[in-house]
Amino acid sequence: MNNIKRFVTRLLKDLFNEEDKKELVDILTTSLEEKVEDLVEQGNTREEAIELSIKEFGNAEDVLKAFPEYEKNIKNAVKRRRNQLLFASLAYLIVTGLVAYLNFQLTPDVLWFVFIAIALLFWPLVMLYLYLTARR
Repeated sequence: MNNIKRFVTRLLKDLFNEEDKKELVDILTTSLEEKVEDLVEQGNTREEAIELSIKEFGNAEDVLKAFPEYEKNIKNAVKRRRNQLLFASLAYLIVTGLVAYLNFQLTPDVLWFVFIAIALLFWPLVMLYLYLTARR
């Protein structure tokens, strides 16, 4: 039955927090194990029964249909990440603009603001990564 537990764990990998996921893995694994036992009683081999029960089970989207509040949480997370990306981008532009202005006013012959701009660029890039991950 390790195949079933592995399947369910992979299926729910990034979908729930650890506590909820552990409970859900146990419930779904038990359900699939019962299905396997029924199929074995009907004359299938254990391997065939495991394969059939996994095929009939479906994918992560089928499981999520049973949890409509989770989809709402996903949409809220994506919206939150988008707002964080917009804030980080705007703040990057403001700070970089201010530093560039100071650079050209104080020491126009040395372009030191470029180093600060490159260093600050990682903030919106991380927010972009988190946003794209949340959308996935």
